[in-house]
Amino acid sequence: MQMESGQVERGNAMDGRSGPATRRPGDARLRAELASLELVGHSPDPALDEIVRLAARITRCRKAFVTFVHEPDVFVLAGTGSDAKQVPAATSVCGVAYGADQPLIVPDLTADPRFKHFPYVEMEGGNRFYAGFPVRLENGFPIGTLCVIDDKIRPQGLTEDEFASLAHLAGLAVRLLECRRRDARFSDYLEIASDWIWEQDAQFRFTYLSPSADKHLLEVGKFIGKTRWEAPSGNGESPEFWADHKRLLEAHMPFRDLRFRCYREGREHFHSISGRPVFGADGTFLGYRGTARDITDIEMVNRELEHLARHDPLTGLANRATFETRVTDAFRRWQETGEEATLFLLDLDHFKLVNDTFGHSSGDRLLMETAERLRAHAGPQATVARLGGDEFAILEPSLARDGAIAEYAAGLAQAISVPVAGTQEHEGVECGCSMGIAVLPDHGGSFSQLMGNADLALYEAKTKGRGRFMVFDAAMRREADGRNTLARELVDAVEQQQFQLLYQPVVRISDEAVIGGEALMRWNHPVRGVLPPGAFIAALDGSRQAADVGYWVLEEACRTARPWALTAPHGFRLSVNLFSGQLRDPRLVNRVRSILERTGFDGRNLDLEVTENILLAPGGDLAETLQKLKLLGIAIVLDDFGTGYGSLNHLLQFPIDRIKVDRQFVRGLGEKVDYNTVTHAVVKLAVDLGLKVTAEGIETEEQKNFLALIGCNDLQGFHFSRPVAAARIAELIGAAEAPASALQAAAVATAASSSQLKASVA
Repeated sequence: MQMESGQVERGNAMDGRSGPATRRPGDARLRAELASLELVGHSPDPALDEIVRLAARITRCRKAFVTFVHEPDVFVLAGTGSDAKQVPAATSVCGVAYGADQPLIVPDLTADPRFKHFPYVEMEGGNRFYAGFPVRLENGFPIGTLCVIDDKIRPQGLTEDEFASLAHLAGLAVRLLECRRRDARFSDYLEIASDWIWEQDAQFRFTYLSPSADKHLLEVGKFIGKTRWEAPSGNGESPEFWADHKRLLEAHMPFRDLRFRCYREGREHFHSISGRPVFGADGTFLGYRGTARDITDIEMVNRELEHLARHDPLTGLANRATFETRVTDAFRRWQETGEEATLFLLDLDHFKLVNDTFGHSSGDRLLMETAERLRAHAGPQATVARLGGDEFAILEPSLARDGAIAEYAAGLAQAISVPVAGTQEHEGVECGCSMGIAVLPDHGGSFSQLMGNADLALYEAKTKGRGRFMVFDAAMRREADGRNTLARELVDAVEQQQFQLLYQPVVRISDEAVIGGEALMRWNHPVRGVLPPGAFIAALDGSRQAADVGYWVLEEACRTARPWALTAPHGFRLSVNLFSGQLRDPRLVNRVRSILERTGFDGRNLDLEVTENILLAPGGDLAETLQKLKLLGIAIVLDDFGTGYGSLNHLLQFPIDRIKVDRQFVRGLGEKVDYNTVTHAVVKLAVDLGLKVTAEGIETEEQKNFLALIGCNDLQGFHFSRPVAAARIAELIGAAEAPASALQAAAVATAASSSQLKASVA
């Protein structure tokens, strides 16, 4: 759920203006407002410091500030991540943001003509992302900002949760500043900032309260002649609290900012009192004189800050920091008492699909309902937390008996899977969950170890199909270490160009003439030898190098296949698989167009293959992107058809030209009637929709004959040829004019000449 810059004030970046006209105070009025706040030369305020720390942590930004603008400079009231105290307003983004009508969010400062030449932006490692919320006094006058700044560009701006939290924190900052202003007004008249004056005699009984006490419903008449603990204001603290205070008074000691709770008309209030003993000329103790003030607003703000620091703002559950504290406490209890605990880590399945289909408000509603169900299911001593997004966690200390963990997890899964009823404003939704489980202390000796192992178990649950729970075991850690090793080796493989391409011929079903080929990667691993795609493609597809490798594959294959396309007697179509990272790349269409231009390869001879898993969470513009690729003459092929989720919907939603029947269907042909029936239905559906059909994984003559009978157009598989090096493709193309047996003989000879290909899989 992202709050993009287009949803808030952006300040007409093209013409350099700062946005809609806003009410700015005149210089005289502004000076008066700032003077009343006593901001210039201010002392640090712990509450404001906590606000900026919370702002930075909630948004994961390096810097956060509360600022005020006093021309010609911007002053820092509170900050984290930087020692800056004062900067020129003319070269500060806050100098623009503070006067705006709405929050100013700039995903990339270097791309905004208003700010890209500011010193803190131009410098190496400088500011890149900015989000500033105006701070206005109760009278509407802007005085500064609450802002967060990061050194990384954020194209999507703020999430809705982050936006709402910053707006709330900005409001808290205003309340604190207004409290400061009220205190400042009294400081001119009283030595101690306060709201009323009081006096007591030598027996600590009130003899005077100033008339302003009546404004706080203290009813002065009920105080005169009584001590503070006998008066109505003494009803909120324990006898021990007042006994300590009495001992201080009896010692004739001055005191400052003694805070206590009291109740008036059923509502909780907080007072702060300061006093000093009064002595006569002869040294006789006469009593006390002091000041008092109502600090209820400040206490409420501090309580709210404390709650925000420890809880998730959307669901009210504990946040990650609080959850870490509770897990750390559980380790300490185990050391002291031997009491174990169990950590459950949950992800909602396909939550992004709920957001994309029903909208973010329905997604938020699902998260809040999930939180309520987790609370209801958890035991009284459990800690339930939202760690972020759709990730939740439970720490449950009461699952000692055998089978209790599985029973508990099954109950959680069942509770979450119940559909959330719809309303007039929201459609009903349902979402299952996947769960990873780790037991303290068996599965880790610290919070990070326990969470890491629960996360591995969650990963395993998702890998096995979601909607299930898995308990951590040591094999998961070994597999994870293997994945990490593979990821590091893939980085080296890209840098050292250890990849090569082979090509598997595609034949026309009517006469087995070679009419195309699919480019397939191999990894020349320096230790493990030649690796087929199944050993590394999944890891590569999830890496940041995937898009660049994908473009290399496309360009290398187009350059290599151009002569075949020009000379093959029956034409030649090149098939290349796209990585998911390429489909997420906004440069995809332009990059493909450039590759076609550089290599001279005709886009009308190119098939780009996408898998169904890539289409699962497509984003708003994937169909449009595929359509733009088709305008280059390219055909779009849906690979591994029938193995993913929502296959039929994909045929209608996306501009597909051809499907490839997955090898798992082909493998069962002739062995089970069900495979024949399903494969026949899939091919008939595609033909009825006007799509071409290629079947892959053909290994027998019987499979070929059946696929020819039901209407397949093209075939590929070991029955015709294994994947071969580029140098061998011309031989197979030349054999296309010979009888089918000649083609198969050429393919067998090619495979035999390279022992490294004997165990290859496409």
